[in-house]
Amino acid sequence: MRLLLKNARLIDGTGAPPRDEACLVIEGETLLHAGPLPPGDRPSGPDVRTIDLSGRTVIPGLIEGHIHLSYNNVKVIADLDLNCQPEYTTLASAKIAEQALHCGYTAARSAGSVHAVDVALKRAINEGMFPGPRLLAAGRDICATGGMADWNPSYLKLGMEGLALIADGVEACRAAVRRCVKDGADVIKCYIGGDALLPHTPIADCTYTQAEVDAIVDEARMRNRIVAAHVRGERSSDVAARAGVDSIEHATYASDDALKRIRDGGMTLVPGLRYLYSIIENGPKFGITEAIWGPAGLLEEIESAKQTYHRARAMGIRMVPGGDFGFAWNPHGEYAKDIQVFVDVIGFTPLEAITCATRNGAELMRMADRIGTLEKGKLADLVVVEGDPLRDIAVLQDRNRLSVMKGGTFVTQRFG
Repeated sequence: MRLLLKNARLIDGTGAPPRDEACLVIEGETLLHAGPLPPGDRPSGPDVRTIDLSGRTVIPGLIEGHIHLSYNNVKVIADLDLNCQPEYTTLASAKIAEQALHCGYTAARSAGSVHAVDVALKRAINEGMFPGPRLLAAGRDICATGGMADWNPSYLKLGMEGLALIADGVEACRAAVRRCVKDGADVIKCYIGGDALLPHTPIADCTYTQAEVDAIVDEARMRNRIVAAHVRGERSSDVAARAGVDSIEHATYASDDALKRIRDGGMTLVPGLRYLYSIIENGPKFGITEAIWGPAGLLEEIESAKQTYHRARAMGIRMVPGGDFGFAWNPHGEYAKDIQVFVDVIGFTPLEAITCATRNGAELMRMADRIGTLEKGKLADLVVVEGDPLRDIAVLQDRNRLSVMKGGTFVTQRFG
């Protein structure tokens, strides 16, 4: 059985201008054609199902570059370890993965997971047990003693068993990477810098030495794993860039020298800027008031981030949306708000922003041969949009206007 989607406005994810009156021909999970097709060349017959998409736009399935499926819209930091029951977290993660798929995200890269539940979830999705995006799992984070993810006071003797592997020194860092690989991680996520709302690790902190990060990257390279580094300050951004990690998460205060290294090294920048705006907009509902984020320098960080990302865009650095969703003030299901930030704040056109969220995301996941663009031979992962996201990028935030296909099968279908 073949499927013919006709009369669509096609945004194929390559960065090319949209094409009207386009046809997509799908057989099984594979895309056989995407683009104009004269009526005489269109497949027909009893083994062809035809759907008219007049007035609708087709884009590739969206890709979330920085997702925490195990963060169940947490309200306080203890929800990430002390209040995080492994069994319940696993069930919640499966539900969140299904929600992400219904939001148009057919692929996602994990940026760390409590109890490494994303590894098991990836297997369950791949086996068809649960619906969800194509997933690269990260398992537990790697963090230095006193680093960003090591927040429990020492006198409590609690450690950080659920969220992070605490590793100090070159050999311990290598061992932590090996542990992550053993546990099934595709991505090695490490914390090199601090964060505004965690007083034990301010933004300017750099919590790993160059030698330690070099060891993490070298060990991951030997096992063909992707390395993602959380940084915000200038020094931590420079350490990550010098080490040659695959992706820089945030880098809100990165220097021009660090950005040049990111560009020249072919690295990817995942800003996650929506997270910072969400704190300002929604934080007070959860006790994160201006009295907290003001002294932490959040407004100054946002202003620096704008300038940094404008420079990164002008330098041609590959960028991918990934909004650090999973907190109560930045909840799951709002992923496409980060695409809008690419347009409204960083200065991408809607077409460029969609390319960042599709083709660039596939390159980040090392899956560009299969997903990210709508071209012959690739997997039929796509979103049918009721309307035109090039006129209003916010339409991607309304899941009631999205019909989502993964692997040639509609998982949500909003049209007749």
